[in-house]
Parts: sequence; C-alpha cells; structure tokens
Amino acid sequence: MLEHIQRNQESPPERGLHLYQKFSDPSAFVAYRDFPERVAAYADFFRGQGIRPGTRVLFPFETSTAVIFSFLGLLEIGAVPLSVKPFLMNTPRDAYQDFLGRVARDFGAGSVLGVPGLAAVEVSLPVLALPPAGIRDPGARLRTPGDDELAFVQFSSGSTSFPKGVPVRHDSLRANLAMITRTDARRPEERVSSWLPLYHDMGLVGGLLSCLAVGCDLLLAEPVTFLYDAPGWWEHMARERVDGTVIPNFAIDYSLRLMRDLEPEDIAAIDLSQMRSIYLGSEPVNIPNLLAFVDLMAAAGLGRDVFMPCYGMAETVLLVSSRPPGSDIRVVPSPAGVPAISVGRPMSEFTVRLRDSDGRVCGENELGEIELAGGSLASSYLDNPLPLGGNDGFYATGDIGFVDGGELFITGRISDRIKVNGQSFFAADFEQAVEQLPFVREGRTAVVQSDGNIVVLTEVDRAGRQDVEGSRARIVEHLVRAIGVTVRDGDVHFLRPGQLPRTSSGKLQRRAIARAYEQGELRGLPAGPVPRPADDPAGCQNSATGVGPGF
Repeated sequence: MLEHIQRNQESPPERGLHLYQKFSDPSAFVAYRDFPERVAAYADFFRGQGIRPGTRVLFPFETSTAVIFSFLGLLEIGAVPLSVKPFLMNTPRDAYQDFLGRVARDFGAGSVLGVPGLAAVEVSLPVLALPPAGIRDPGARLRTPGDDELAFVQFSSGSTSFPKGVPVRHDSLRANLAMITRTDARRPEERVSSWLPLYHDMGLVGGLLSCLAVGCDLLLAEPVTFLYDAPGWWEHMARERVDGTVIPNFAIDYSLRLMRDLEPEDIAAIDLSQMRSIYLGSEPVNIPNLLAFVDLMAAAGLGRDVFMPCYGMAETVLLVSSRPPGSDIRVVPSPAGVPAISVGRPMSEFTVRLRDSDGRVCGENELGEIELAGGSLASSYLDNPLPLGGNDGFYATGDIGFVDGGELFITGRISDRIKVNGQSFFAADFEQAVEQLPFVREGRTAVVQSDGNIVVLTEVDRAGRQDVEGSRARIVEHLVRAIGVTVRDGDVHFLRPGQLPRTSSGKLQRRAIARAYEQGELRGLPAGPVPRPADDPAGCQNSATGVGPGF
C-alpha cells in the first residue's frame, strides 16, 4: 500500500482525497502528491511517542483526514492498527468502553489513538495524541513493506460471537486490492464515491485503500451524511461525474424508500449515465428492491449492468467473488425455489468448494456450505495457533449457497437456516418477504426458528398498529404466497424500535435475538401508534451503530 502512495506522488495536482461534510458543500481536499510527506510526518510524530514496529494500537477509525493519515503513518512505522468502530453519540457508553477494553486486553494493544470521539469515553490505555494539523516531512519517501509483514487487523462481523481479529498481511492486502481493481477495471482518471465506515472491511479496503492503490479520486463522506441525505448522494455523484462506488444492500433499500415518489422529470435531472460500476455486497441483496430501484433510476441513465453483486469477508481481506461491470443482474431460483442473485465467479486466486451437512462435495444447484482455500485468505485469526483453513487447508465460511453455471449464489448463514419439511430456507428469505408489505418498516425485521416454529419479530408503522390482528394476518398470508410456508398468527410479534441487537456493522445478531425471544425479553407492543425514537429522525437509524440497518 505504501508503495502505491509513493507512486501517486506523480499524480496530477487535482487528483486526491475529497472529504465532504455535506454532499452539497465544497470538499476538504488533499492531493495525492502531498500524501508521502504527510504520512512520513505522522510516522515521525508517533515515533516520538514511543510507537515502534509491531506496536499494536487500538484504532477507532473515524472518517477524517487526520485519522486516515494516522493509519498510514502507523503502517509506515510498521506498527499495527487494530481497526475498530469509533464511539457514536447514540452508542451506550458503558458498552463501548467494555468493548474497547476487551479488544485491548484480548489483542495486546499498547495504546489507543486519541480521536476526537474518544473524549467522551473513559479508557485505561495510554492515549496516542494526534499530530498537529498540516505537518509535513519535505522530500520524504515511503518504504515498501515486506510481503509477510502485518499491516493491520480488522475484525469479523461478530454476528454469532465476539468479533475475531483478522490479521491482514501486506501480501494479502496487495493481492485482494488487485482482485478488486482488476474486476471493476479501475483507472487512475476515474472517480469513486464512498460513505462506508472505515473500520469496516468494505469501507476501508473496498473504498479507501482501493482508490489509493489505483490513484483515482476518492470522494469520501461519513455514513451519517448518506443517512440524512440519500437522494443528495445520488445527485452529488451525478454532479461530480463519479464513475464507481461500493455500497451495502441497505443503500438500495433506503434510497428506494426516499426516492420512489419523485417525479420522472426529477429522476431524469440526476444524470448518472457516466456511472460504470457499483459493488453491492456486505449483506443479502433484496432482489425486488434492487430491481425496483434499477427501474426507477433508468430515467437517470443508470444502467442495470453497472450493479456488481459481490461476496467477501474480513478473513479474505475483502473480495471473494463479484459480477463484473457490464454484465446484467442474474437471478435464478434457489434449490428451495426462492429467487437468488448471482455474486459472480470466484476470483481465480481462490479454490472454492461447497459441502453438504454430510461432508459430501456438492454438484451444481446443490446447497452446501462454502469453503475457501488459497488467495488472500488469512492463515489464522490473530494470536490463535489454530489454522483458519483446517486440516485440508479449506476455511468453512458458515455461508450456505450453490453454484449455477460456474457462478456463486449465497442463500444465507448456517445459523440462519430454517428447515421446513426437509427444505432449507433462510431467515433473509422471510425477512425480505415481510418487508415487502407497506406497513412494515424496512430493515427492522428478524425471523428465527424456536422450538420448531418460525417466529417473525418486526416493527410496523402507525397504519400497521391500527389493526394488529389484521396486520398479523396479512403477514401470514403474504408469507404463504411469497415463500410457500405457513407461519402461525401467534408467532408474529410487533416490537418497539431498537429492540433487535446488531453487530458493529449493522448485521442482525440472530442467535442473540433467538435467545432474547426465548427468554421473554422481546415483547410485542399493544395496539396504537408506534413512537419514533428521538434520535431517529429518518425512521431508519440503527441504535447500535448510528448507520442504517443491515450496514
């Protein structure tokens, strides 16, 4: 990565990082040709505070130029940032402090970067001060780290357990960045927009680092900027002639909800004809919403073939497979008959196989657990002597899918599988079906199986609360039509806002949800209007992360 930053010093002066507070405002700009001097100065400043090669620094990754240069400065030293979520205003302070303390204790952090958000948090670690603004080391040249050197640590999603540390070596980082930029055919003269959080693998690797690797413009904003102005983001990309972006499925669901009632002439005024590639990953794709959004945005010149459904994970640095730009969205029936979307062919660097519950290697159109070997797969979790790949070198991902025509389709997690009369369905199948109903709040449904029964836990709007029994009956009827499965009326429960626990990246913690339901901690509301939380003006904010649900 550092060698790419050094090479970018030869970039045109107008090319670099653009940081936006609002999409409608001018950006703060740092030219790529200034990066080496700034990174080197940050490294020297941290050395003065005792940071040495191998020092582990707890790194709450806020979205700012100072924090980005701090990250790169630590890489220049050979120190190891432990990339974690920053503190957000609506995060319970005690829980966040406990989280930082556990990460520091479990993974041997010697200090914590003193980002502005940390001022509201009590930490027991020495605080690594941020450098003064604008410092430089004129004429500095950055080093080229060795392949086997540890670059940074990112963390697994934590949907089923406490997040695991994934060590990212420089050779694996280089390899996965090459896969990303090869797949979308990225060019230095292009422009990429991202508002994904930088502590998340998709935001850090897919957004920030992929742009630094190629030397293309990065137009960067905080996640909350998108949350409060999703239509403004699409307008911003049109105005700035952006060529590509990387987003989770939530961005499509949320944008569709806010833009579906716009007049055709208003959509046509958003000229997105230059958009070439949109990586779409991080969570199950809501196929009906994606297709509806594609139809809606056709008037803006946004083609169906720019969307790139993809599959990846922290354990592989990021990307495993993706549809390339220029290929149409491909949807086929899963073995259970539910529509599934292609995430493309696996990268050639990986060996991929699927195995059923008996350990048999699956053929085409057979459901099985996805297992990976080779490529940029980590050798083990941080400080864990057990190899990630197991005895035969294959890593069992916990994801279930199938192959059709050489392309991979993801149907869900093993822990989210719902068995009905010998057939395998997945929680996301039911959740997306429920959220097609107009009175159900998008991104606020969890479906679990408890004592053999399918349980629907969801939030509904005021209209849905006026006739509780009628709303339950509509959900049951809709699931029969959409999935072919009957759910009992008594197993449909309407929740208060914010009751569903999520990971730091916004994914539902279904094990915790099932446990809470079985212990009687998730109670339905009585009939009547559903209050909206004071900190949720858009009706979509995730109380655990401050970003949209499913992010």
